[in-house]
Amino acid sequence: MSDRGHIRADFERLVKGPEDSLDLARAALLVAAESDPNVDIDAQLHTLESWASELRARLQPDWNNLQKLARLRNFVYEELGFRGEHRDYYSPKNSLLHEVIQNRTGIPLTLSIVFMELGWRIGMPLEGVGFPSHFLVRLAGEPGDLLLDPYRDGCSVSLEECRGMLEQASGGRLSFDEALLASTSKRETIVRLLMNLKGAYLRANRDEEALLAVDRLLVIHPGDPNEVRDRGLLLYRLRRYGSAFDALRNYLEARPEAEDRESIAQHLDALRRLIAELN
Repeated sequence: MSDRGHIRADFERLVKGPEDSLDLARAALLVAAESDPNVDIDAQLHTLESWASELRARLQPDWNNLQKLARLRNFVYEELGFRGEHRDYYSPKNSLLHEVIQNRTGIPLTLSIVFMELGWRIGMPLEGVGFPSHFLVRLAGEPGDLLLDPYRDGCSVSLEECRGMLEQASGGRLSFDEALLASTSKRETIVRLLMNLKGAYLRANRDEEALLAVDRLLVIHPGDPNEVRDRGLLLYRLRRYGSAFDALRNYLEARPEAEDRESIAQHLDALRRLIAELN
């Protein structure tokens, strides 16, 4: 098995295992390692653990979670110098955890992973919140639960601010509902990471790497029609016509009433002709 094959197998074992034992940082680093086999996963995890050890040394035994939060914020943003990426927000590197750890800059999701991983290591009850367009973190157990934004130095976020973020991001097309602030599992956090990475690679016209992201999404949600379709379209662009045909046919079989069925059917007709010409 190739290095990439081993990485994929490790990823599959991890994300298909029990949620309680899913190591979020390791899963995110396995995502990065499949794109860049030179990623040293153990070294990156050691960096996180080393930071956590430094952080623990700055805590008092009787501190509550709010006191720990203040020290966590100071450590991550003042001492380590993490910050939100603004200039090159959609670059794939901002969704690759090893790049975020090394460069100390990232997008809401990857900064949230670093923030939660360090918080968990000092016993804080942090939860990911898959809010549309802007991943957040919840400190559970506080009055009303405390929403935090690791992209903005871990500051607290009100419901009104969430409403405003959603309106701005969606252009008013999405209505705010507190259900959007539900906690998200580690597994679905990895799905969100892969969706971000897929989008970043598509924007950069890096189809091979976008295909890797789609394939890993299908590991977590086998047969997901949208990902099956996107896999077929990427394979088509990569001139892997037989595999593209199979994927797009499977998509229409799963969703015969899909809104894009006519365009997909046209792609299938074109693929039939291309395959016939090559035979």
